[in-house]
Amino acid sequence: MIKMEKQDKRDNRKNGLLEFVKFNLVGIVNTLVDFAVFTVLTFFGTHYMLSQVISYSCGVVNSFIMNKYWTFGDKSSPHGYEVFKFIAVNAVSLAVSLSILYPLKPVVGVLSAKIIATLFSMMINFVGSKLWVFKKA
Repeated sequence: MIKMEKQDKRDNRKNGLLEFVKFNLVGIVNTLVDFAVFTVLTFFGTHYMLSQVISYSCGVVNSFIMNKYWTFGDKSSPHGYEVFKFIAVNAVSLAVSLSILYPLKPVVGVLSAKIIATLFSMMINFVGSKLWVFKKA
């Protein structure tokens, strides 16, 4: 019995580490999507704040799909409350990123401000997604 419990704990840690790695890989893809869309939009003259909202939203859609089905292996259809929680976490994250991007842009430039804002939003997303949105019962 004790041997089985130890094995279960090792399996849980291994699964948790795998989820963490996958979450971060998805985060890299989301960031690339976000930065690519942001760069294209600003290059064509879209205001940087609107570009941030649009590019961030593209990353969010990618994030939900990849994290739900690949990172956390949930094969069920998305349900309303799960989508609501995901949107809520990402709305908070977007608000934080905008509140960082706006005042920093004139000081450090748009790209540096975008990087700093992204780092803060990534932290919020990880904590919110792991502990609330995709938390296993």
